[in-house]
Amino acid sequence: MRRSVIVVIGLAALGAIFAATRGDFRDAMGAAMPPYYGALVASGRGDAESTQRHLVILAARWAQVGREDATTPPALRDDPAWRAALDKATGLIVRAQELVRSRNLEAAHRELEGVRLVVRTVRGRHGLDTLDDWLTDYHESMERIVTRAGMYNEIVLAESDYAELEKDLTRATSLWQRVLGDAGSLTADPAWKNAAARSAAAHADLTRQVAGREAQAIDRTAAAMKEAYLDLLAVMARAPR
Repeated sequence: MRRSVIVVIGLAALGAIFAATRGDFRDAMGAAMPPYYGALVASGRGDAESTQRHLVILAARWAQVGREDATTPPALRDDPAWRAALDKATGLIVRAQELVRSRNLEAAHRELEGVRLVVRTVRGRHGLDTLDDWLTDYHESMERIVTRAGMYNEIVLAESDYAELEKDLTRATSLWQRVLGDAGSLTADPAWKNAAARSAAAHADLTRQVAGREAQAIDRTAAAMKEAYLDLLAVMARAPR
C-alpha cells in the first residue's frame, strides 16, 4: 500500500512538472496580458518605475507567445500576418522600454497601445476575438469621445461634433456589452464591479448630456469614463488568465 501511494504521488509530481513546462499558446498569451495591462495603466498614469517593472515581465512572456507555434490556432499559425504582428508587437515593447528609460511616458503609452492593435487586427480577421479585443475596440470609441469632448475648451462644439459624439457613444455602448459578455469571472471582482458600474453610469449620463448639448458636463463625464476604464484595466493587470 505504501509503495502504491508513493508511486501515485510520484506520477502526480511528474504530471505537474510536465504541465508546468509544456508549451501552450493560450496559456502563454494569458500570462502575457496582465503585465501588458499593468504597463498600460502605469504609463497612462505617469508611473515610470511601475511601467518599467511590468515591461520587463511582459517582454519575457511575450517572447514565449512567439515560441508557441505548435499550439497556436491554425488560422493564426498559417497566416503570415500573425508572425508579422508578433514581431511588430515585440518591437513596440522594446521601443516602449527605451522611452520609459528616457522618462517619456506619454510616448511609451502610445507604443504600448499599438501592441494590442496589431494583434487585434489579425485575430479579428479570423473571428478569434477575445475580451482583450473588445476592450481594444471599446477603448478606441472611448478615446474618440474623450478627445472630442475636450475640444470645448478650445472651440465651440458644432452640431457636427455632437453628431459624432452620438455615433461614437452608440458604438462604445454596444462594445461595452461585448466586454461584459466576455468578462466571465472578472465580473465577481469588487474592483471590476465598481469600475463597471461607473462606466455604465457614464454612458447613461453622456447620452443625456449629448442630447442636451451640455459641453462642459460632457467633458467631465468623458474623463470619468476614461478613469473607470483604466480601473478596469488595473483589474485585468492582476487577474490570472
